[in-house]
Amino acid sequence: MKGFDEIQQLWQGQKPEPNVSFETILKRVKSDRTALSRKLFWQSVAVGVVVLTALWIGIAVDFSTWTTYLALAILVGCIGYYFANQLNDYKDIRRSSHLLAKPQDYINYLRAFQQKRYRFNTRTYTTYEICVAAAFALYGIEMYFILPLLTFAGIFILVILWFLICHFVFMKQYIKSEHMRIEEMIDNLERIKNQFE
Repeated sequence: MKGFDEIQQLWQGQKPEPNVSFETILKRVKSDRTALSRKLFWQSVAVGVVVLTALWIGIAVDFSTWTTYLALAILVGCIGYYFANQLNDYKDIRRSSHLLAKPQDYINYLRAFQQKRYRFNTRTYTTYEICVAAAFALYGIEMYFILPLLTFAGIFILVILWFLICHFVFMKQYIKSEHMRIEEMIDNLERIKNQFE
């Protein structure tokens, strides 16, 4: 019985969460949406620059093996696909502002967007990594004939380490950060919805 009294005192001692004004929460949601769309925009710009650079390299440099041209084609295709998806998601999140008038509709939209981005950042990204790794392996055929064996082996090991770090460290942080930003938007919208109920 004593434990119950302690729990009851703790419960009664808790201060209720103050109602935050509609405008304040709306500003937070808009700020988070703007930050997310800005991040997607600059990622799209960076990926677009990489695609153009790879295309320029394919045209300007005379490679000795056909596998290098195939590697560049795979690389441009993969990065182009990634670019198109990032740009599409950027446009989607920018166009979503009309849903702010209906918090439940915006919550549903953000949940669907969050699932779409999670699939893109996990399954699709893994396929992307495999294709980029295949492109590097094909390019490695030309490097094998140009570089000394120890240099070639060292570069090969560094590329493998870079892929592992990107997959297990950077991508995990990126997914977590993006998920938390969208989840914060959803939480704020649910607070708005609950204030009206």
